[in-house]
Amino acid sequence: MRPILLGSTALVAAVSITGAAQAAQGISLGLGGYYQGAAGLLISQDNGNGEPGQHTRDVVFRQDVEIHFKGETKLDNGLTIGARIEMEGQQSDDQIDEVWAYFKGGWGQVRFGDDDDAYEQLSYLIPSASLGLFGVDSPHFDFSNSKVGGVSALQTNATVMKLTGDATKIIYFSPSVAGFTFGFSYSPDRRGEDTYSYWSGPGGTTNSNNTGQIQDVFAAAVNYQGDFGGVKLITGIGGGEGQWESPLGNQNDTSWTVRGHLIVSFSGFTIGGAGSLQTNYQNVAGRNNTYKWVAGGGGTYNWDAWTVGLAYSHGSYQVLSDDDIDTLDIVALTARYDLAPGIDLEGMAEYHQYINDLNNTGDDHDWELGVGFNIGF
Repeated sequence: MRPILLGSTALVAAVSITGAAQAAQGISLGLGGYYQGAAGLLISQDNGNGEPGQHTRDVVFRQDVEIHFKGETKLDNGLTIGARIEMEGQQSDDQIDEVWAYFKGGWGQVRFGDDDDAYEQLSYLIPSASLGLFGVDSPHFDFSNSKVGGVSALQTNATVMKLTGDATKIIYFSPSVAGFTFGFSYSPDRRGEDTYSYWSGPGGTTNSNNTGQIQDVFAAAVNYQGDFGGVKLITGIGGGEGQWESPLGNQNDTSWTVRGHLIVSFSGFTIGGAGSLQTNYQNVAGRNNTYKWVAGGGGTYNWDAWTVGLAYSHGSYQVLSDDDIDTLDIVALTARYDLAPGIDLEGMAEYHQYINDLNNTGDDHDWELGVGFNIGF
């Protein structure tokens, strides 16, 4: 299980800053982040003419690295101000990933900057023994060559479907009240993370007719955590809505997504599931109101330094018409051994079955193995 949980927030913070900011001495940033490495082996895949595995390797090495610069200071009036900058080292074409500042107190937390939508921040994924490296839901590493979803070319399933990614936005998170936490966010422009302005200078605003971009995205989510005599319950729901800046053909201009999760933990076991749906997810002429949905479940068991897990996810991706639906089914067996806090070894065995109706490749399969490690710092 990979929770993305945050502290607390509110816009009234800006009012409090004026008088107290003079007392602040700035923020000293510390270092954090992680290094992840993995080796994958496709022990079987469909590699005939036109099939996903054609002309591909059976062995691959991968890395995923991020360096985090972060720090905060507490003002005399009790307001805490902080900043976080994430620099990506591998598997990305963008040097700076997320970067944001925050203001927090007993009323909650306000963030401003390049960060995920509120429903992503309060998400829990399908349980996995792996801490993000492997699994059936949004893993950092997947070695399949499947390409479901038409132009999306997805190799794995994800129950967090992004509307704005890390576009610049404002986010509010409430404090926890009786186990409940809620958040909401707004982003005026998906391209806020990519360009300073239309002229790439200090003035003006961005275009409002970019093809392939969603604008005016509002998102919200609520999450609950409770402990009932040793049984821990985590559940939540969230979603968001935005408009395509330049709809094509007869395409609807609105795209929305909704997701939820339910996780139960007791006596070393964690069992649960997650699912999501997004409508009108492709900005392509003639593809009006296409949808994609992903759902699945799994469980893990932990004893001492060991954790093992088994999970399944199904993804369905409508491409051109009601009859043109790509599907991807994944079953994953995962295992983790904790060497020390923040350092672990991980392994997986996965089976993929995928059907690409758009390219008519038929029913394709692959079996894959993977080993990896995670070093937090």
